This record gives sequence, C-alpha cells and structure tokens, in this order.
Amino acid sequence: MKTIDLGGTWRYRAIDRYRTLPKSNRSVLRWMNGTVPGTVHTDLLANRKLPDPFYRMQETDVQWVDSQQWVYRRLFTVPKSFLGERRIDLVAGGLDTYAMIICNGHVVEATENMFVEHRISLKEYLREGENAIEIHFDSPAVRSKAKEKEHGPLRVVLEPHRVYVRKAQYSFSWDWGPKLTTSGIWRNISLEGYSAGRLADPCVKVISATAGEAVLSVSAMVVRTGRQRLALRTFIGGHGWNDERVTEVSGSRVEFTLRVPRPKLWWPNGYGGQPLYAALFTLLAGEEVLQEREIRFGIRTVRLVQEADREGRSFILEINGKRIFCKGADWIPSDTFIPRIKGSTYTTLLTMAQDAHMNMIRVWGGGIYEQEVFYETCDRLGLMVWQDFMFACGEYPEVSWFLRLVRDEAEKAVRRLRNHPSVVLWCGNNECEWLFCTENPEKGPDDMRGAKIFRDILPEVVRREDGTRPYWRSSPFGTGFPNDESNGNHHQWHVWSYWKDYPEYENDRARFVTEFGFQAPANRTTMEAVTVKADRHPQSKVMEHHNKQVEGPERLMRFLAAHHTLPVSFNDFLLKGQLVQAEALKCAAEHWRRRKFMTAGVLFWQLNDCWPVSSWAVIDSALRPKAAYYFARRFFAPVLVSFRKDPRGLELWVTSDQMKVLRGDLKVTVRSFSGQVAWTSKAKLSLPSNSSRRIQGFVPPDLSADVRRTAYVHAELLRNGKVVAENRHFFEEPKHLVLPEPMIRVAVSAKKDGSFVARLSARALARYVCIEVQGSDIVFEDNFFDLDPRRQKSVTFRCHESLSAVRRKIRVTSLI
Repeated sequence: MKTIDLGGTWRYRAIDRYRTLPKSNRSVLRWMNGTVPGTVHTDLLANRKLPDPFYRMQETDVQWVDSQQWVYRRLFTVPKSFLGERRIDLVAGGLDTYAMIICNGHVVEATENMFVEHRISLKEYLREGENAIEIHFDSPAVRSKAKEKEHGPLRVVLEPHRVYVRKAQYSFSWDWGPKLTTSGIWRNISLEGYSAGRLADPCVKVISATAGEAVLSVSAMVVRTGRQRLALRTFIGGHGWNDERVTEVSGSRVEFTLRVPRPKLWWPNGYGGQPLYAALFTLLAGEEVLQEREIRFGIRTVRLVQEADREGRSFILEINGKRIFCKGADWIPSDTFIPRIKGSTYTTLLTMAQDAHMNMIRVWGGGIYEQEVFYETCDRLGLMVWQDFMFACGEYPEVSWFLRLVRDEAEKAVRRLRNHPSVVLWCGNNECEWLFCTENPEKGPDDMRGAKIFRDILPEVVRREDGTRPYWRSSPFGTGFPNDESNGNHHQWHVWSYWKDYPEYENDRARFVTEFGFQAPANRTTMEAVTVKADRHPQSKVMEHHNKQVEGPERLMRFLAAHHTLPVSFNDFLLKGQLVQAEALKCAAEHWRRRKFMTAGVLFWQLNDCWPVSSWAVIDSALRPKAAYYFARRFFAPVLVSFRKDPRGLELWVTSDQMKVLRGDLKVTVRSFSGQVAWTSKAKLSLPSNSSRRIQGFVPPDLSADVRRTAYVHAELLRNGKVVAENRHFFEEPKHLVLPEPMIRVAVSAKKDGSFVARLSARALARYVCIEVQGSDIVFEDNFFDLDPRRQKSVTFRCHESLSAVRRKIRVTSLI
C-alpha cells in the first residue's frame, strides 16, 4: 500500500452562486490559503476575513458564510511508480457535506454525508507529475432547505430543514450552541495506491468470556484487484498469551474462531482494570507484505437486563456478568469547529470524567461519531460509551435516497467502532420518539416519520455488523410512552426546563436516567475572554446571547433566587449560579443512587461545552471546571453517604459500588456553625457489596427556628479512623443561613512528586470553600466543599508555579 497525504495547505475561495454575499465581504472571492483538515470558518478566521463568532454577539455577523459555495483546490505530484499501481483511491475521512470532487478538470464524484469516509477511484483521472484536485462545497443551508421544499416539512425542533442533511445537527444551532453551519474537509484526506488487494474492516468480536476462557471471532475483508493468490497472517496477543496463523484468502472475507485461556477481562472504571489486547493483520502475496493493520481490543461481555419487578421492568447493564451502576454524563463536540479540537482536549476532559468516578459517557445524537482518540481514551480509562446514532429531536425523511445514506452511514460507523470495548450500547437517536409522542398523544412511535430508520434499518445493521452489544431504539425509550419512568431509559426535564425546582428530582423513579440537568454560567475567566466590562452583568444583551435556551437567563435567576440571596456583583452571579447547579445535580444523583438497582444509571446533561456559554455543562469550553464538577467527584464516589428527608426526620443511607462487603463506623453529629455539638449518634456498618441501604432513621433534637439557621447535620463513615465518605444536611436554604465569618487559614507545602498540598482550617463552618491560584488554571483534588469548624482538610493539586509563587497567589473564599 502506497499513500500520498493530501493534508496541509490548500487554496480556497467563495463562489457567490446564490448572490447572497455581502458587498463588504467580496474579498473572499479571491484565492486564499486554507488548512486541511479544517473548516471554511476557521480558514476565514485565519485569513482575518471573519470576526471571532464567539466574541460578544459577533455570531450574528457571520451568518453569510453558510449560504455560500466554497471551492478548495490544491496541486499535488504523482510519481510514475505510484501511477503504476493497479488501483488508486482518493480516501476522504470526512467531507462536510455537499461536496463535488473534480480531478484534473473531470467531475469524479458528488457526496452528501459528513459522517462517513468516502473512498473514490481516481486512477483514470491522474497523470504523472503535477495534478490538480478541487472540492466544491455547496451551501448546507440552501441545499437542505431545497430538500425540505421538495419533500415537505417534518416535525423538527429548531431549524426544521436540518433533518434532510446528514450533517452534525448542532451546527444549525441548539439550545446550548451557536448557529455556525460549517463546510470543509474536516478529516484527513489522502491517495492510496495498491495492486493486488487491500485490507478492510479488521475485527475481533468477543463471543463469550469467563475467567477461564474467552471465545473470539476474528475477521477481515479483503478487496481484490486481480486473481493473485493472497493470504492473511494474524498475530493476536497480550498479557502473556498470543496466537499466530496464516489463512488463504479464498473470497472477500476471512473469518475464524479463537479461544483465549484465562483472559484478562476489561472492566469499567471502578470495577477493575482495562487490559487491552493487540491484533496485527498482514495481507500477503507470497512473501510480499501488501498491507498491515493493527487494532486494539478488550475482552468483555455486555448484557442489557430487562426483567419484570415491583416497579415495572429493569434496565441494568451487566459487564462480564456483573451488574454495573452507570455513572456519568452526556458528551457533545468540544468545539463548534471540530478540526481544531486537540487530542489533548479529549484526554483532559475524559481524564476529568474518570477522576470524577464516572464510568459511562453518552455520545449524544446531535453531534458526530467521535474521533478515534475519543474511543481509544475511553478504552484506556474504563469509560463505557453509550453511542447514539446521529439523529436528534425530530422526524426524519423516509425517502429512498435518504434511507440509502442512513444504511451506508450506520454500516461504516458500526464497523469503525465495534472493536472498542468501551462501546457498550448502540442507540438509534436522541429524543425523536419522545417528542413526537408528546406532541401527538394519540399516536405511537411507529407513526413517526423516520420510524423505519430506528425500528428496522439500524437494529438490522447492528445485528449484522456487530451482534455483541444491545441496540436501543432511542434515548429515551421504553414500552408505552417513550419517556415512562417504569421501564426503559428516561430523560428528566420537568425539573429546570419546565420550571420545577430540583427537590422535585426525588419524586422521579426512573429506571435509567440518560439526561437531566441544571444550567450554570461559565467561569469568570472564560466569560471575560469574550466580553467587555460593560457586558458583565447577568441581564446584558451579550450575556443573554451566550445562553441559547429560550428563557434560559430567566431560569437562572428564578432558581438562584430560590436558594441564594440575589447577587450583588457579576462574580457573585457566576458563583451562586454554579452553586445552584451543583446542588441540583447532587440532589438528583444521590436520590437515584439510593435506589440502586431500581435505578441503574445516572448520566447528567452535560459534561462539556463547544463555546463560552451559560449551559448545563460542568466543564466549560476553556476546560475549566464549574463547582458542579467537584460535586460530581463527591456524589459519584464509590462509597456515598446521603440523607433523605422523611416526615418524621431524616434517613441516612449508604451506597456502595465496591464489589466487597463494606464495613466501618457511622457517626452522625448535629453541630452548630461555631462547632458546638448538640447531638451525636454512632453505629457499626456492614453493607453487602454493590448495594444501597437505608441504615437508620433519626429525629434530630427539637431545634428552634433560630438554631436551624445556625446548625447542620454531619454524617461520616470511618474505617480504621479514616473518613471513607461524608455528607452534610442543612435545615435551611443558603440564603436563610446565618453564617459567621469562618476565619479560614491555609498553609501550602510542596510534595516530593512535585505537587502541592493546601491544608485548610477554619474557626467556624465555611460553606462552599473555593481555592484558586491566581493566573493559573488548576483542577484541584477537591473544591467548593464545606469545611467543618476546627477540623483540618488537605487538598492536593499540581501547578507550574514555584512554591513561593503559589503561596503568594493562592486565594481561599467561602459563602458568607
């Protein structure tokens, strides 16, 4: 296999076919330098032809871009030896979206799907020496609107024409994202030359796996170009075991079964390790190596358990025969302009998810089938992936040309991702059936246009191309109404979106929750980078522009006022908004974890952001964690102590994800903010593995209204005198507490491994203690925590500053 990389610098310009180009932007009709992979928007930014659409309200100034045609062009050299190959293909990893490919003046192919790799025979159009390739991108907005006009409007949330184009749906705008509808060569592009054949879709499927033996199905496709005898050599191994064999290629497919003795099993984060095996596929013509492909895979089994019980029907994932309580978040693309997302961004975000004890990430259906680095990192970190197909919030056409695109897309997506052990479930779409049935209560999911895709095409493709993972029709979905709490999976949006406050979460008895959430503003530094001083007010037009939900800014103020005193400054607004989000997610996650395994999964909306915005994300677009991220590190911890209000008092619960009996000492204390103890209870704990139990109910001493504003309940689980888990219950909302000045002290020292430790103490209770090192973006071991009076807490962190600089720049604040 020979390759010529076509990435790097291309020339590009606009073609004003639709006569919509503003006069002030006529300079884009001249050739400019662009970068591949990339997008038109990022190339225009690099050429200073576009203002930053993230800054203030400049998004509105760039809406002309998506109504243009754009042409990308480059020259490349083909040597005689390369031209001598029997087959030469153009391999485009991603063309966004309506693309016409022209080689040396010849129209070669037209494509219309952003999500798939396009492989196009190019040999007959090439010549020795210099060649030219052009790719013309038609306007995704104009073309999709024309399709909608031709076939008729469908019931769709937001831009209704978007469902006619196989393109990332969020690029047409969403309730957390801007309207920046991209075009361009967004993934790698190259020429591949070969003469005898090439390898395609190497695959290792896990048929069964126990501690004693795993059975694997190994396969690969071989694309022949002649009658030459070919053979496939496979070398598969890892962890002290390997197998090598050579198989003659008699047709277009090679497949055999393999047994692995005493396999090292892949487990989700928190349940075991993530050992990976390697499989090297070598295509041979005699002794000549034609091509090699290596894949990594893990050995594990997946089962979706749906059994009748007292509340309806369960929805539990089993990995390797063990029930897993799924904890995690929903994932959207980490930038509106996908090609500029760095590999380090994926690593940072997913490592933060792992550090927060998450074991599942849901790839949401309005974005993209993610880059390889995403899945490779999830494999390594033990983050299970709930993988949506790319359909969201609307009906979809069932015309023949669209269904052909969908089938091809699904086949390519499944073949590309099926080797990743992290991918544990395929899901047809996001919210399509739920929204349809909500708007049409007299109809069922099969009455929805597009139902054929999710009922017939996608499950058939998954069975044929994979067959080792469950397929689920939609998120949410189940028997009866698609968002019923008694079975299937559930999206909880009555809280927040329907103006209900977060204590209402405790009335929800869903079986597996794949969306719920509360908004919060991005961090101060993130918002300062896209605003000017006059914008920094909760009700400025710029701040409202950076909240894409209808009445989103109003909700922020409504729920902030329910729990906190009204903000007196912009920074106060940002902080208190984040605290409301954090407490809301805590309330919900603790409730559903107490129900383990009646509820078997808690995924909040959402982990990350694609631009600076007030949204449901717990990590903003600059990769800075909000307060809710630190809360997640605590409420997703393997051992959770939590309170449940009861008409008679309080219930104390302990939830454990550990696969062994949990033993320790429980201590519950009613303490004043100044540190006086009014009541104490102690008990021994023995909790079965992987379970949740109400440990005790208790009625705190009769407290007057004034005392309830100055006291709290503290519960801690200790093992050998060390705190394993702790939690606090306050009798009043933060706005009604009488918090004294805590007088926080902090001492910072350096550790031998180069990290730092901050040791904090306070004379009185300090609520929501926030640590910052000015000028540095640091993810702390813990933050936004409550600090008990006269008790020390240590927080470890890493920083590039010197010890003296950290001591000088560290700032510790709390809510008072």
